[in-house]
Amino acid sequence: MYLPDVKLARMPADNPVSRIQTIAVTSGKGGVGKTNIATNLALALSRSGRTTMLLDADLSMANVDVLLGLHANANLMDVLACKCDLEEIIIEGPDGLLIIPAASGNKVLTELGALECGGIVHAFSELKQHIDTLVIDTATGVSEIVTSFCRASNHVLVIAKNEPASIRDCVAQIKLLNNRNAIAHFHVLANMVHTARDGLDLYSKILELLGDDHIAAISYAGFVPYDNSLHKAVKSHKAVIDAYPESKSALAINALARRAARWPRPGFPHGQLEFFVERILQQNNVETEVLS
Repeated sequence: MYLPDVKLARMPADNPVSRIQTIAVTSGKGGVGKTNIATNLALALSRSGRTTMLLDADLSMANVDVLLGLHANANLMDVLACKCDLEEIIIEGPDGLLIIPAASGNKVLTELGALECGGIVHAFSELKQHIDTLVIDTATGVSEIVTSFCRASNHVLVIAKNEPASIRDCVAQIKLLNNRNAIAHFHVLANMVHTARDGLDLYSKILELLGDDHIAAISYAGFVPYDNSLHKAVKSHKAVIDAYPESKSALAINALARRAARWPRPGFPHGQLEFFVERILQQNNVETEVLS
């Protein structure tokens, strides 16, 4: 049985006072379905009527475009190399979803520091699109690129499987992001579990292992059941909510999207992404002052 949710209200893309919601999707360990969740969540939000952008920030294993069967002529590496502007690399996916692709396996991108991360995000200030929601598919772990995007986001969605290694790494990631980077709130999603009880048990294990060694607020974002339909969708280079809309995983992801749309937005109106840029740059300025 899925968590109760409410109907997602549509938000016009041209709303001049819309407040952009940013959701960083991350995980402590690879192989937990993070990119699948990020991609399908972004697509579900776009389908609901929100102007949604998906940033592929998993710079070591970038594959959002491949997952959706799309071809990217350029990517973030080309932007860093000053070969093109960020505007030029955006590709449009199903249902109007805007996608910013990254270059998979590029060592330069995986070793970016805080200032370089700020350089990437600074390019957002040049974008002309007015969007409602930005979903960020981060890499796993707590590298500089992961923490930079998580700190600048309104919400951090941590994906975990009901396996000892995944639970351990999830707990470690939350502790580090909280203790070292002052991220105060996390949403935990139980992925590829067999029952609703398994999802709640996973969440309880995470809370138990976290103990009192954190000051973060941890909330349960629900669960996505193990579903062969999702694996078949991946093989066909489609999102499961498109390929198998009535499947258990698709229904669960749509429910997640409705709940995520109810998460609080920034406390100030804004129609573009400058606030996201400013948060990255403010963090970098503080770090530079500390090091000087």
